[in-house]
Amino acid sequence: MTQGSPTILRRRLVAELRRRREAIGLSGPQVARELKWSTSKISRLENGQTLPRSTDVAALLTLYQIPEPERTRLLDLVPPSTAPEWWEKYSDAIPPGFIDYLGYESGAEESWEWQAIIVPGLLQTPDYARMIIDVPPYKDLLTPRQIRSRIELRMARIERVLGNSSASFNVVMDESTLMRRVGDNSIMAAQIRHLVDVAEAPNLSLQVLLNREGLPGGYMPNFILLRFPTVEGFGEIHPEVLYVEDESGGNVDMDEMRTHRQFMAFKRLSEVALNPQDTIRFLESQIEKWV
Repeated sequence: MTQGSPTILRRRLVAELRRRREAIGLSGPQVARELKWSTSKISRLENGQTLPRSTDVAALLTLYQIPEPERTRLLDLVPPSTAPEWWEKYSDAIPPGFIDYLGYESGAEESWEWQAIIVPGLLQTPDYARMIIDVPPYKDLLTPRQIRSRIELRMARIERVLGNSSASFNVVMDESTLMRRVGDNSIMAAQIRHLVDVAEAPNLSLQVLLNREGLPGGYMPNFILLRFPTVEGFGEIHPEVLYVEDESGGNVDMDEMRTHRQFMAFKRLSEVALNPQDTIRFLESQIEKWV
């Protein structure tokens, strides 16, 4: 059985099924007629809107005349229906649009994040995270149990994602995130000390964009861009997934052109931001402002 996030396995599988169908010149409606399925069933399966079953995948591979060992490798991509994602126990407290993102994040090998408002979630201390979550409007919209669950989710995400030494993380923060008070002075001082500590991690590149540099290319919303490892024996799929935040929440975007534009935007931000070594020195200079 191929290992990995069920979300990533499903995405890779449906991309391969679509590719194999197109390679033999069949349309979705033609496949549906051959297998006596509805056209909506093949559409939902190829768009990743439904969990593929082994029997359905086997029927498609037979129709597409996929030989061994390719057939077995593709069947191994079928996510076990009983395998829950790690975050599912927090599902009733996860913000809208973030559920899909979490499934992708756990299988990414590299990420690029821009944050202009607050310290990125993966780099927050528990006290800082609590002050972000346990205040209006969340405090008014969520029950106390959901607030606790959301804080626990954030801490579990930090441990699981940043603890993955095989993945790399690239973060650019706006200087204003360090000037905007969250909680009291002690929380802010502890948060910046924490940034100094995590910035030493070999798989994290942390940069601060000074206010005096402006915003190259103009305003842009907070975003995270993910890239995934390739798997030998399978063709390429669009390698990036983009998560963009706005006032209403966030959403996942896989459009190849938009993900490329955001990657170039991050590159521009990174080029004018302090390099990682100077960022650490700058962070150290900011601690005393909150003591």
